[in-house]
Amino acid sequence: MSNVIVKYHNDFNRIQLPSLTEQEQNILFSILAKIKNNNDNKPIRLFTEDIITGSVISKEHFTAIINSLKTKFFKASFMQIIETDTEIIDSNFHFFNTMDIHYQKKNQDDGYDNSKIFYYIDLLVNPRFEYLVNELTANFTAFELTEFISLSGKYSKTLYRLLKQFRSTGKAYFEWQDFMERMDIPSDYNMCNIDQRILKPAIAELRKPRNLFDKERIPFEKLQYTKLKNKGRGRGGKVVAIEFTFKPQVQEIQESKELPQDLKELENYVKKFERKHINSKDDGFCYIEKVSVDEKGRIKVMLYDNDKGKKQITLSTLQEFQEKIVNCLYH
Repeated sequence: MSNVIVKYHNDFNRIQLPSLTEQEQNILFSILAKIKNNNDNKPIRLFTEDIITGSVISKEHFTAIINSLKTKFFKASFMQIIETDTEIIDSNFHFFNTMDIHYQKKNQDDGYDNSKIFYYIDLLVNPRFEYLVNELTANFTAFELTEFISLSGKYSKTLYRLLKQFRSTGKAYFEWQDFMERMDIPSDYNMCNIDQRILKPAIAELRKPRNLFDKERIPFEKLQYTKLKNKGRGRGGKVVAIEFTFKPQVQEIQESKELPQDLKELENYVKKFERKHINSKDDGFCYIEKVSVDEKGRIKVMLYDNDKGKKQITLSTLQEFQEKIVNCLYH
């Protein structure tokens, strides 16, 4: 798995997300990593293989998670309160303007079977939220998707995201009620439950060494927390805030750009067919303008037709490339 970076404006951390499972968080932030810096105002199409999920799960399970996210996040309504001299406006809107989920019928020959499998999703971010994921140069949170997916526990993942905002300073402070809401901690949990069930396990997970990209690393070295109380009698006092400290992370994380050697060899081969012509049953007589290979080994071919203009096709295997491009070369 390559080094994919999730990057968004710090304001996203202030959104109280619905209660999401570990795998729902993995998929959601994998999607956010894919849609960042989409400036052409067109929906982005993501297939199953575009969405990194960590552990291998069945198509049926993946479909169930997408359906759950559809209700919890994709269709969730967010509210913005706007106050003027004469009015207070409660404005409700969705994170995505476009959210079209395409399914394939599981049993296409059975007219009575309505079961379906996720195929792809088209997403376009609401203009009100575009600043959260596009053109980020300051006030942003960034982390490696692979490291995020490797974490166990939904509270560990949420705390990881919140602390990454303060990665360069090594100190994060939250008002207690704000922290409870951001972490989605049940309101009926007493302080002992929060310590034993949430904070201590999450701290242990975020201090645990793990091997990523053939290198051992710790998400947050020397991570610890202190609950701050107001003045009270004796040992009492109400918890009003929480502070986390850890070793500052001064090195900027970067998205890997180089292809592995085997993909480089594949790209060197397919690029030989640039600036040639094909005459295929599907695409007719076309000029091969550009050929590239993405990090998953898929071959992307940009075709040009005098009448229809540019068209990009994606081929999953070298065999498919041979059948649709090489075997259709016009000599």
